[in-house]
Amino acid sequence: VLEDPVEFIEGDHELQAFEHIEDDPKLIGYFKNEDSEHFKAFEAAAAEFHPYIPFFATVDSKVAKKLTLKLNEIDFYEPFMEEPLTIPARPASREEIVAFVEEHKRWAPGRPPALPGFPRGGCWGTGVPWGAGCHGEEILKDVARDNTDNPDLSILWIDPEDFPLLIPSWEKTFNIDLSRPQIGVVNVTNADSVWLEMADEDDLPGPAELEEWMEAVLAGEINTEDDDDDDDD
Repeated sequence: VLEDPVEFIEGDHELQAFEHIEDDPKLIGYFKNEDSEHFKAFEAAAAEFHPYIPFFATVDSKVAKKLTLKLNEIDFYEPFMEEPLTIPARPASREEIVAFVEEHKRWAPGRPPALPGFPRGGCWGTGVPWGAGCHGEEILKDVARDNTDNPDLSILWIDPEDFPLLIPSWEKTFNIDLSRPQIGVVNVTNADSVWLEMADEDDLPGPAELEEWMEAVLAGEINTEDDDDDDDD
């Protein structure tokens, strides 16, 4: 990867582009200049997560004011969340920044974990937007916002077109048809799964219906073992 791990924001146009990034976790810090030791710590931490989590910095006081950033302060934005989390330490060391990101990061869209290693938590939901369009994505965003403090649930948004070689494996592993949208929950211990029944891709659930279904899964009312046959066919 040739790009620098930290991208600088120097004006309104770049600030607008930063604000439009909502699907990925992102960080931004305000520093005196590029030679600041505190920026160097931020840059070193950025290298740990580059290119999967974008790090931004500004040395422009006007940009910092619009972001309500104080000098040497670093804000962390969770996916789909408008209000950031501020790293408590100011200034923060490389180790403190890395530890904070590791604690609060979520899986970025299009970056699925390798089987059978799943994200943290008892189970994770995965929305596969093959032809689902913006409506399906907005539904999952609403659920993600409502469950941002739920330690037992991670939501992963995957576009199969980004991983064409994995489609046959996913379809076989999870017994699903990826020619249309799928929403399911996977058990982290054995990759067993259960998937929300939808008549067709135009029959997507609303946020309330999807959240109710996920809560039923997390409560054990819907179990990933329920749809298993007695034999291994």
